[in-house]
Amino acid sequence: MSLSDKEYLQINQALFSLTHAYDSRSATDEQRNPTGLTLSDRSMLMVLGQFAPLNSRQLSGFMDINPGTISVYVQRLVKKGLVQKEQDRDDRRNWLLRLTEAGQAVYKETIAGAVAYTQDFLSALSKSEQSTLHQLLLRASHNLGFDWQ
Repeated sequence: MSLSDKEYLQINQALFSLTHAYDSRSATDEQRNPTGLTLSDRSMLMVLGQFAPLNSRQLSGFMDINPGTISVYVQRLVKKGLVQKEQDRDDRRNWLLRLTEAGQAVYKETIAGAVAYTQDFLSALSKSEQSTLHQLLLRASHNLGFDWQ
């Protein structure tokens, strides 16, 4: 049995609400403890923390963001001392991106905050429901071409 259009719209609205709430909470946390990092900055740190070394093209693909925009984000994080660029030994035209020691610390803080926030908003669900939601969201994101670990 397929869902109704109204049910699909409700799922869409719920996903939007979760995204908006996450963005709002990140902004509130940033006001309490200013780091100068945006949600996009933290997202990049999360990807680099999991998959580095990456070149800008690979990072752009992981995040589904225009390569020109990625370049601006990378430069901002390099200036903050959170990301370093190093020339690829195998292809000198290529630059690899990695987290610096400071970037690793912010990455760990970001992961801990994301886990705590997710646990908080999922606390209304049973452990079984949380597990089912996890499996369903992974399957849906894989269908969109994302293969998060």
